[in-house]
Amino acid sequence: MPLLPTDDYGHHIQALRPGTAQAVAIAATSTASAPFGATTTVVRAVATAPCFLVLGRSPVATQAGHYLPADAPEYFRVVPGESLAAIRATGDGTLHLSEML
Repeated sequence: MPLLPTDDYGHHIQALRPGTAQAVAIAATSTASAPFGATTTVVRAVATAPCFLVLGRSPVATQAGHYLPADAPEYFRVVPGESLAAIRATGDGTLHLSEML
């Protein structure tokens, strides 16, 4: 995990820097992101439409995956080189991913 900065009192500041961004189509069939970078361990995901997600080396999303509602940013711990795949729950949209540093 990235090291968190601290404030003047030694408390951790819950902040990460956005790195590489990706846009993944949310459609009737599974679409996977490009593999995450060699140092990426956290990604931020926000979708414009409800969808189901699956993480892995060659992920294929199904409606048995993890549900992500529209417009609800979520952070996931990932392994470098993994990808995230999405499939729609109700309608097409876009899954926006940010690798967090």
